[in-house]
Amino acid sequence: MPLGAAEWSGYFHRACKETLWPVLMSEPDRAAFDPAAWAAYRSVNARFAEHLAERAAPGGTVWLHDYNLWLVPGLLRAGRPDLRIGLFHHTPFPAPEVFATLPVAAELRASLARLDWAGFHTAAFADRFRRALAGLPARPRVGVHPLGIDRPAVEALARTRTPAPRPAVGQLVLSVERLDWAKAPVQKVDALDRLLTTRPELRGQLVFRLVCPPPEPGITAHDATRALLERRIAEVNARWSAGSWQPVEYRPVSLALPEVVEQYLAADVFWVTSLQDGMNLTAKEFVAARAAGTRPPGVLVLSRHTGAAEQFGPAALLTDPHSPADLTARLAEALATTPAERRARLDRLSTLLGHDRPVDWATRIVEAIRRAPHGS
Repeated sequence: MPLGAAEWSGYFHRACKETLWPVLMSEPDRAAFDPAAWAAYRSVNARFAEHLAERAAPGGTVWLHDYNLWLVPGLLRAGRPDLRIGLFHHTPFPAPEVFATLPVAAELRASLARLDWAGFHTAAFADRFRRALAGLPARPRVGVHPLGIDRPAVEALARTRTPAPRPAVGQLVLSVERLDWAKAPVQKVDALDRLLTTRPELRGQLVFRLVCPPPEPGITAHDATRALLERRIAEVNARWSAGSWQPVEYRPVSLALPEVVEQYLAADVFWVTSLQDGMNLTAKEFVAARAAGTRPPGVLVLSRHTGAAEQFGPAALLTDPHSPADLTARLAEALATTPAERRARLDRLSTLLGHDRPVDWATRIVEAIRRAPHGS
């Protein structure tokens, strides 16, 4: 379904990423509302609904994904009441009072109430959604289905790929994430700066490698985050570099899964600091790769505000990226963990990860949509 450049910018860059995304991340003060951009969001959702209405089989099942299509349920229900309509939210869902800060909250609630089924990674997100729709005459059935990874594929790569190059001395701290303020990349660099300030003996004893594909141009908040991140990396490297050693190794590139697994195999610490995250599959991939690999185990430092934290719990070193002190302390703790503790944690994480495949997850969701009471 082709979109023109102006329509895409209004729909995706503005309405999705600058209006809805901050609210989903429970950061409503970052949100900016532009009526023209919202008109583009309405238009694109209407085109999706029309496309589906024309092509869906009689009595068919439609599975929508994410906040980008929040107006489709209402529009599609009006035109095709015979369809079963489900939507899975891969993102967090905010508390009802945060959702209500959206100028278009009532419009969105009315559309989402027309779903037959809505799915989430965690019970907490599902509960927030139920409460956001409370009081409406019809509401969808809600399910909790945490997404897994293709563990056999990751394990096969871990057994056959060579670890990425490591620092000559000391430990490698790794993050692999898209460049987004919600992943807290600047906070990570700041935490490393604080750690080296309070623990100067660590100078030359660790490298933080940030693999961070640049965002699509045109999203104001992401462009600002990139500029600030690159400035802070330059400042920290200038402050702490010694000889050929620099504390931050910044790689603004997109890697294929085999290359990402090579990075997982090289890392001593895998650092996930999302301010909010629906799941975070890189944490799961790291666990699968290290459990299958032959190198000494690494340690997972995981934001407690991710769906993965609900699954892994204290088997990971949980951190609060909203607390600068905690972010620094948990990094220091991770660097100090013994090989025995790392092995015990990794074994527990591997057990908690399980072997649920994405295809099994998808099959369960389609069945859940089909079984949901119909005709909201």
